[in-house]
Amino acid sequence: MKNKITFVMLLMLALVSVQTLKAAELRGQALYQGDSARPIGYVMVTLKNIDNNSMLTYKTGADGIYTFTNLAAGNYTITGTTNIASKGATYYDAMLLFLHLAGRLEFTPLQMLASDVNGSGSVNWQDYTLFLKNLLLRKPFPVDPWRFEIKSITLTNMKGTEYNPKGIGGTCSGDVGGTFVPTANTTPAVPVAQEGEISVSSGESFSTEIITRNPLSITGAGLIINYPSELLDIESVEFKGTGYEYNIENGQIRVIWGDPNTQPVNFNAGEAFITIHGTSTSAFGEGMTATLNMDKNTSLVNAAIQNESKLNFASPLIKFGKPSLKLSNYPNPFKNSTKLNIYAPESGNATIEVYGTNGQLVKRISTGQLNAGYQEYTLEASQLAKGYYICKVRIQAKTSEYNNTIRLLKAE
Repeated sequence: MKNKITFVMLLMLALVSVQTLKAAELRGQALYQGDSARPIGYVMVTLKNIDNNSMLTYKTGADGIYTFTNLAAGNYTITGTTNIASKGATYYDAMLLFLHLAGRLEFTPLQMLASDVNGSGSVNWQDYTLFLKNLLLRKPFPVDPWRFEIKSITLTNMKGTEYNPKGIGGTCSGDVGGTFVPTANTTPAVPVAQEGEISVSSGESFSTEIITRNPLSITGAGLIINYPSELLDIESVEFKGTGYEYNIENGQIRVIWGDPNTQPVNFNAGEAFITIHGTSTSAFGEGMTATLNMDKNTSLVNAAIQNESKLNFASPLIKFGKPSLKLSNYPNPFKNSTKLNIYAPESGNATIEVYGTNGQLVKRISTGQLNAGYQEYTLEASQLAKGYYICKVRIQAKTSEYNNTIRLLKAE
């Protein structure tokens, strides 16, 4: 009798043990801002049992799917980390954050996570300031490039049922607009076609333009223009919008302008979108060329606070050429006088002559010896009648003679 009781007790204990060993399976997917069409690949998913402080990890593949098996009942948190390439912020993202802080736009929890770039746990104007510093000065955000939500999960049904939550959401810090596609792992650059060319010698100043091939109407711009800093020293830029700021550093020109309350600025097809002034370096030599292109995080925002997608730009190729005489003036038209800017490729005796449209010489200035490089002269023209004139500059150097002409307009 005693043996029979012992056998029954052992059988009962075994059944209890089997029931205890039954475990749950947790399966999900890492998704970009919760979008099932945009899985985040190669995420280290961390599952923490907050009851006993134990931790499990799972490295996903390209599909972002994770699976945890043999889990005991209890309370868990799940989150992720990744080292794949991130997107960063654009001016469009900053505009959305501006609207949110002004109470004009609601954010999802993942947009809030993307906006909290100082890691304070809340979103405020300090984050907006960090956005502008990041865009203009390339100041990195204090937080990691990737942020993942932390989800709480309670496992109670221990009958082997697969738990299949929506997954965990992740976002690049600063990507408030959620435009990144992790599977592509990149954002395409804004195309700038090469149209025409300008000739620049070593150590010579130049001006060039990026034109828009199609009409544009924008209320905000965050431009990132890449240039070869070993060949070009960029000194200044001109943009049509008023109150713009720019920074030139480490092979990039960064320009920011506008906010959601800014009146639109309109560009015609073929108009200069931005003008760039610089000087070629001593490394710019025979057979070399330089180009400008717009970075992938360049952003133009229209009046509807949408990213302007129909962008089509062109800029001339900057090509090495032998030194030549350069001549320009400002202002033009002018009233009583105008400034002549002369670039002399080498030193020599210079003469400035002004002719009427009938070819008659009306003014002649002998400047004497002119040094190589840039010089500025004031052309006094108060005695000239209103109308068009031709200004000619001639430099007689030791072995060469240089000539150039420009058209002047006296307004009154």
